[in-house]
Amino acid sequence: MRGWVIALSVPLAAIALPLLAAMLLGSALSPATSLPRALYVGVLKPRRLVRPRVRMEDPAPHRFAQLVGGIFLVAASAAAVLGHITVAWSLGWIVIGLAFLNFAFDICVGCIVYAQLVRVGLFPITGRSPVAG
Repeated sequence: MRGWVIALSVPLAAIALPLLAAMLLGSALSPATSLPRALYVGVLKPRRLVRPRVRMEDPAPHRFAQLVGGIFLVAASAAAVLGHITVAWSLGWIVIGLAFLNFAFDICVGCIVYAQLVRVGLFPITGRSPVAG
């Protein structure tokens, strides 16, 4: 019970982290209906605030990276609820930092991890499929 009281006394952690986790996991499970894609297609792209970098590549590594980010945010949410605010924000900032690396410098750490997991045989190699966007 003490964890709930502490997490709720810091409403930003208790509200923001679960919402971000749900958004990221939803994006990984259904990319076509994701909030970030809708924001990109409906707001950023038409106003030319962000230019698309069109590439034909397998979307599986990117979905894996989103899934890992979502899992980190679920863990951060659980940590916030249990009263471990430092752990919660640390996990949240890891996700933010890795997302920034991908956006600013095209370094997708989750994709690198996915490639290594394929290399050691934990994931099957998937064929290329077109990326919508």
